[in-house]
Amino acid sequence: MIETAVAGANALTRRWVATIGSGGSSAVSGAGVWPLLAYLAPAADGHGRDELTAAVGLPAGDAAAGAAAVVELLRTAPGLRAAIGAWVSPDLKLHAEWRDSLPPGAVGVAAEQAVLDAWVREQTDGLLNRMPVQVNPETLLVLASALVARTRWTHPFTDGMLGAAEGPWAGQRLAGLRRTTTDCDRLAVYDTAAGPVSVLTVEGDNGIDVDLAIGLPDAPAAAVLTAAVDAPAAEPSRRGSQFGEGDTAPGVTVGFGSGHDDTPRLLAALPRFTVASSHDLLAHAEVFGLRTVSDLRAQRLPGVSDFPLGVGAAAQDLTASFTAEGFEAAVVTAFALRAGSAPPSKRPLQVRVLLDRPFAFVARHRPSGLVLVAGWVAQGDQQTGPGPGFAG
Repeated sequence: MIETAVAGANALTRRWVATIGSGGSSAVSGAGVWPLLAYLAPAADGHGRDELTAAVGLPAGDAAAGAAAVVELLRTAPGLRAAIGAWVSPDLKLHAEWRDSLPPGAVGVAAEQAVLDAWVREQTDGLLNRMPVQVNPETLLVLASALVARTRWTHPFTDGMLGAAEGPWAGQRLAGLRRTTTDCDRLAVYDTAAGPVSVLTVEGDNGIDVDLAIGLPDAPAAAVLTAAVDAPAAEPSRRGSQFGEGDTAPGVTVGFGSGHDDTPRLLAALPRFTVASSHDLLAHAEVFGLRTVSDLRAQRLPGVSDFPLGVGAAAQDLTASFTAEGFEAAVVTAFALRAGSAPPSKRPLQVRVLLDRPFAFVARHRPSGLVLVAGWVAQGDQQTGPGPGFAG
């Protein structure tokens, strides 16, 4: 079940990143939305059930079990934390079968906004501080998920200052990160319809990796993000160990460096970044299978209650940070249901990856392949104090 559920969640993420534009930084978490859709799918009927089932990628009869499997993975895997919460109006009677499909202890009596906001702060360790939907007298049910992902790099970066010679970041003083490793195959290049995309995998110490992807200067964010999401299942055209002197790829140059031996090295330089995003999921209702169930003119979720219900609001808040030591992200998604060293002596080959213009990132749970967060970095963090400079 978990393999099928992960495939469904990743397919949702892939459809969602296809809507991201290149104009600003943005990040999404299909893993945060997918369990909520899966809990709702068997409760819908007619076109609403068909749309939610298609968005989830599982038969309606299996969707709740798939949601439970993903939530259990997110709740128990090292570096991950997850919770599901549901708050119900005292006037709304839930069907026992749907109520029991949610995790034990998830359902409570409808609460004021301050109580829901406090739940968010507790579940995300203060990384986020409010529920992304606002409750009002018409809100009969709030269904929410919280997800936190943290990892520390197996090989940390060094902080410094990153300067770009050209492109949209030219002339800026960015808070740079740099590291050198001997595992050149952490870099791979993939051929796509938008041109080659270079993907650098940064490995965490607890099974969470972050892929950094850069395409040609005019490649759309959606195309680069899609390539990064698909990378584990795709065959690269080249790996880092296959590069030779003078070879290039997006963000990649190859030459000779200096060291104590002739072992080829992979040097990576990029800006430290933090991306914060808020999304109205109903703005892309077709991506999530919410088109019909968000039409409040009729009963859309008879499996939840005999009282006519529809999705009146659906939103996600997210923050993600990439630093010298590791990666940290927090996601909250909610639906509101309403009525209707020594001197070197050698010159080893050096593969240099320089991310000095907008690029994509994908955080992934390595053992299962579940994409946790995917985003576009249109602007790195600014350097605020003195520090060593480097440009790759």
